[in-house]
Amino acid sequence: MKNVYYLFLVLMGLLCSLSTSAKKVLYSQNFETATSVAETGWVSPSAAAGLSIGSDEKGKFLRFVPSGNDRSAHLFWDAALIKNELSADFTSYQITFGFCFNKFGNNHMTSEIAVMSEESVAKKKANANYRTNNNGALFDLTQLSNTGRTASTSGDQDFAINGDSTNYKALTAGTYYTVTLDIDTQARTVQYTIKPATSDDPIASDIYTVPEGIDMTATGLYVLGGRYYPDIMIDEIEVSVDKTAANTPTVTLTGVNNAQRVYTVKFQEDEILHLDFNGTTTNVNYSDVDNGTYTWSNNPNYDPNNTDKAVTDACESGTLKAWTTLDNMKSDEVVTEVTNNVIALPAAEAKVVNVKAGYAKTYNVTCDNSNTPLTPAIYGTYKFTGKDGKVTESTEPKAFPITIDVDQAGTLEITSQAFGYGSTNTTVENDVEYEVKKTIDLAHMTEKDITAAGFEKGDNVNNNYSNYGRFYGLSTTETEVDKDGKESPKKIVYNEIPQYAKKPSAFTDANVIGGLVACGPDGSQTDAAAYPTVIVRIYQGIGLVLDGHKGDDGSGSWINNWFFKVEGATADDIITVASVSNYGNTSLHPSVASLDEYLAQDNAPVTAVLAGDKAFSLYRVSDALGKVTVYTAKGGATGIKTINANTQNTADAPIYSLNGVRMSSKNNLPKGVYIQGGKKFVVK
Repeated sequence: MKNVYYLFLVLMGLLCSLSTSAKKVLYSQNFETATSVAETGWVSPSAAAGLSIGSDEKGKFLRFVPSGNDRSAHLFWDAALIKNELSADFTSYQITFGFCFNKFGNNHMTSEIAVMSEESVAKKKANANYRTNNNGALFDLTQLSNTGRTASTSGDQDFAINGDSTNYKALTAGTYYTVTLDIDTQARTVQYTIKPATSDDPIASDIYTVPEGIDMTATGLYVLGGRYYPDIMIDEIEVSVDKTAANTPTVTLTGVNNAQRVYTVKFQEDEILHLDFNGTTTNVNYSDVDNGTYTWSNNPNYDPNNTDKAVTDACESGTLKAWTTLDNMKSDEVVTEVTNNVIALPAAEAKVVNVKAGYAKTYNVTCDNSNTPLTPAIYGTYKFTGKDGKVTESTEPKAFPITIDVDQAGTLEITSQAFGYGSTNTTVENDVEYEVKKTIDLAHMTEKDITAAGFEKGDNVNNNYSNYGRFYGLSTTETEVDKDGKESPKKIVYNEIPQYAKKPSAFTDANVIGGLVACGPDGSQTDAAAYPTVIVRIYQGIGLVLDGHKGDDGSGSWINNWFFKVEGATADDIITVASVSNYGNTSLHPSVASLDEYLAQDNAPVTAVLAGDKAFSLYRVSDALGKVTVYTAKGGATGIKTINANTQNTADAPIYSLNGVRMSSKNNLPKGVYIQGGKKFVVK
């Protein structure tokens, strides 16, 4: 994703033939050393989960992939860095940054990228067009919707430059562009150039005169993504002035291969780079490398073309010092401790995401790479040896997360691996047997059970649950042909849905039905939030749903979630929650012979597995709670406290997670709470 073309600003005016052409970098961010979004300063007020550090074969970058409606993200830098360099005789500074709309929003044509001189829009009116709401943009690109194009994730979209809808250019999805700005604070002009990475020719280049009243000092970048699911990449941000200076180089770890480390060192034009490693010094001229990028390795036999063979060379460890000089000036030193150990990958973490009576379980296996240098993609293999001797194992490595189903007692062995790193083994003992303690089958309750709980039968459902047609099975006896002539099983649709309702005023306690108890978000049953404030409905064959609006007539304000616990469930039990979302969009579609057979099935997938004393929720309106099952360790023992008597009080006692998973040892445990010898301990 990195731009292979570096844009250098041309200082307009007379240059002394004896002077050195150089720049002083005030702020830069290329994301190569970033291990988290928080480190970079980028924030999103309402779509923080959409921000991440991405990477490809050219390096790291910031990625913004929000969902929902228009969503914004922004970066503030210290504007004083710029102001401190300006004077009556020195009035200009430069900004460069790269961007790529990997995907445009597929519904709204509202995307924008702006250089801010005022921050209130980003802080107080996020998710809106910056220029429209502020006029404080020193430069911006705003997507247009009136040029004849339609919303599309791919292809070309038109963007106005600096708010002028008559001055627009087409940007192509998946193309990386570099913007170069030369900002003159006295003349109040911004000389801009927009250049694609695929060409030396700019798609736009002109001078923009900034209206009076706008501060000429840039404070950061603002990015707006139009709904839905835009994919925006930002990279190579730099703020500089045309002053002679020896800039501190950047030293970034970019390669790991067993004992070998590879670093990318970047420095500015006309500077000389100096490296010292364990007393051995190397000097590098800018003209000797490509665009000021020098590759250094602790391997004396380093081969840049070796990308697929394990390195076995003897590689050094020690201290690498890097600095630059320009004329008689010297930059600050960058000191990096270089290691040569084989970096072990983190242990995998197996979490129970479904339980059945007996030993059968579904594990979701993850491996957190966030603290591993270069955050490599980690792959896993597994082997399950059942108590009866049957062995089930993966045929090839798979990227985490991995879902593993086991049907009996046995040992699950998981190996984390990545090229150039040391593999790590994790062992999970699947030795806890569960039996059903309680079932609340909301989808299959009889009319007698429902009305006995105070629910009144009404007319059949006439909303999206029925008219979306998302509750269906696939016929085992009939087929249908689509418009393209493709034959597939016929859908047996469930859309004649009986319903029962109970108004808020009809509840006299927090017991909803069948031991399903309403509670507060923290599980408190004394909180007023435990009592329903909205109409509660049961759709036969589907489950429990909420109207969402408060009051007996549904005319009040909205609620978001309603929380529940199961009467009699304890911290030692495991609860599985089966539900469907978005009016049945996530419902299962089993192969059945008839509608009756479909209705007899469990058609809501398990969406949560949690300890028995934890609260779970139902979202307003679109979701349905189908079935809640409580499992307990067979024989009255508890799944996470069953300890071998002869090791109960020793350091060798088995370790269990709160989900009842037996861990192999205390070494490399993921963060969390565990139990050993009947006592809890925390790994931070």
